[in-house]
Amino acid sequence: MRGSSRTLVEIRFEEYITGRKSGWIDLHSVITSADDNKKRADLRRKSVTAEYFISGANATAQTSEIVACDASGSRVGAWPFVAGHLILVVGINKIVPDLDSALHRIREYAFRLENARAGWAYGTPSTIGK
Repeated sequence: MRGSSRTLVEIRFEEYITGRKSGWIDLHSVITSADDNKKRADLRRKSVTAEYFISGANATAQTSEIVACDASGSRVGAWPFVAGHLILVVGINKIVPDLDSALHRIREYAFRLENARAGWAYGTPSTIGK
């Protein structure tokens, strides 16, 4: 499974995984192709227990915190609790000194992108939570 991530798009991982060259089953594509709302919801719940969960983080603090904004919460739930293996792809531009700087990066940069993505993907704006 993969979390929505601009970083994964930019490094062309999504193109790789959906192109079937990887040999992996892309659960994200399976979920989004389901035509029944109940089935799609069930698949989303099961997807966070995938053996591998690949995602991007919006900020990584040098004080050990990893921060992300995620409209659906799917990737943030998979990170600490249920994925068998977690792979986070984080560019050097996302490394910040401390948690305050990470939260600032969320508010001033990442949230605008996630809010636009949520509007496109879900038809509703995102929100900043915890």
